[in-house]
Amino acid sequence: MKKIRSDIELNSFEPVYLVYGPEAYLRRRLKDALRQAIAGDDTMNCTYREGREAAIPEIREIAETLPFFAEKRLLILENTGYCKKGGEELAEYIPQIPDTTVIVFVEEEIDKRSKLYKAIDKCGHCAECARLSENELKQFALSYFTKEGHRITGDAMDLFIDRCGEDMGHLVTEMEKLSAYTAGRNIHEEDVQAITSVTAQNRVFAMLDAMLRRHPKEALELYADLKALREPPMRILYLMTQQVNRLLQVKELDKSGARMDGIAEATGMRPFAVRQYLRQAASFTEKDLRERLEKLAELDAAVKSGKLSDAMAVELAMADFGRG
Repeated sequence: MKKIRSDIELNSFEPVYLVYGPEAYLRRRLKDALRQAIAGDDTMNCTYREGREAAIPEIREIAETLPFFAEKRLLILENTGYCKKGGEELAEYIPQIPDTTVIVFVEEEIDKRSKLYKAIDKCGHCAECARLSENELKQFALSYFTKEGHRITGDAMDLFIDRCGEDMGHLVTEMEKLSAYTAGRNIHEEDVQAITSVTAQNRVFAMLDAMLRRHPKEALELYADLKALREPPMRILYLMTQQVNRLLQVKELDKSGARMDGIAEATGMRPFAVRQYLRQAASFTEKDLRERLEKLAELDAAVKSGKLSDAMAVELAMADFGRG
């Protein structure tokens, strides 16, 4: 990312860039920064293609077209999948990109063994947008609040990260809301509690937690919140399945003797999230979790076959968790 920022400052660009990784907010920021620096508001010399609508012959044709009254032509290719498979022909073309064209690939997932990745890495620049660690997220939020004239207590920051999750796009939205709400004064836990929105994933986690603690009223209130937010029942069922999968993964890794950082790396979760899952997983045996996964799979199949409504499937899943 530093390399791209440096290129923008120097107004000197590589013929090709690959912006990739799981953090969508960072991918979008780098893509937009390159587009603004190279093409600005010039739509005539900037072409965007998404998915496999970016056919390789068209990509070559656009790249070979001279820019119209501009120094560079920009071609942005997003989520094409060519950096995983099917990009061999493009890999051969990468060294031939004209000096007047810059191609930017934006991909969530790539294969570093692919010929296209290797060609981009050799002829241009690859920038990974990895998920930030807990400390990096806190530094990111702290930098924003400081810039806006706020101080935030340590407990308030912990609560903020815990409630808002790891998605940076959501985090930015919540930072802006919290900053506007506190209007330049110090930020405390009660401010975070009053104004921030909990992610659907975190609500589902809290809902399961409430059921495990034998607090059905709290669980039903969280479920009502999800419905009020128009969260589709099938997505709630999916999130419940995801949570149980993670609980089983964490429990198995913990049993094998893996440390916190090792569990985080193996599951793709952050250490603070692993701590929460370890706490919740202690309420289950591995057998319990596998049985619940089977039950969730049965409910999913029943909905898809028309035997159950999606809302009924969620309520049955909640009842299953409520039995402890």
